[in-house]
Amino acid sequence: MTARIRLVGGNAQSELTDLMAWLSREDEFRGRVSVEQPVVRPGDMGAVVDVLVVAVGAQGLGAALAASLTVWIKHRRPSAEIEITRGAHRSVTITVTDLPAPEVAELLRKALEG
Repeated sequence: MTARIRLVGGNAQSELTDLMAWLSREDEFRGRVSVEQPVVRPGDMGAVVDVLVVAVGAQGLGAALAASLTVWIKHRRPSAEIEITRGAHRSVTITVTDLPAPEVAELLRKALEG
């Protein structure tokens, strides 16, 4: 199973690049993080990468990803808007504004494991 992570906001592109680097340094996610390459149509200048794909599988990596995202959010900014998509029919958007880390972790864990 994979989790697709999209960041929302004015700095989403650069933040997504930072998040990919962050997750790639984590032992659990090394080699499991990639960018979703959008289709470039004729006449387009190029596609903006706005989604990370993380292979979480059935190994319980959802909880580890939730923990890592919680720390990343805490170090980046006090607020974030993250869209997490699991499977074909499950998508959750989480808006975090100055929440304590345990509450952020719980929201992310529910979105990633459920």
